[in-house]
Amino acid sequence: MKKPAMLTTLLVLILGNISCNSQSNNQAVAQNAESAYVNVYYFHFTRRCATCMAVEENARKAVEALYADKVKAGEYAFTALNLDEAGSKEIASKLGVGGQTLLVVRGNKKIDITDKGFLNAHDLERMKEEIKSAVDKVLF
Repeated sequence: MKKPAMLTTLLVLILGNISCNSQSNNQAVAQNAESAYVNVYYFHFTRRCATCMAVEENARKAVEALYADKVKAGEYAFTALNLDEAGSKEIASKLGVGGQTLLVVRGNKKIDITDKGFLNAHDLERMKEEIKSAVDKVLF
């Protein structure tokens, strides 16, 4: 085979492979974005103050009160993860979390409500409002 023909063949193979990989990656991202599954994550450390524990408790209560049917169906969840435990590090890294964080995640969409969560840690009704607002944003 001549060099120009060989280069052309090689170029076609490379471009075809890139195109196929890009298409399958885009499909995976689109499927994740369309996922109905919503998770409210609370990342924390082992040592916590009363406010840190209140954030977890009221965020959990808010999710369970607002979305009881969806939680029961396994479509929505509240997940607390200790950043000092090895098993939490992978999901924290994937979500770009390095410290105490309250996140609402659906597919590739995420809303960080850490500041609002800590500001309203001891107020269940305000916590419900903040979580509902963030869930609405990741759904649309």
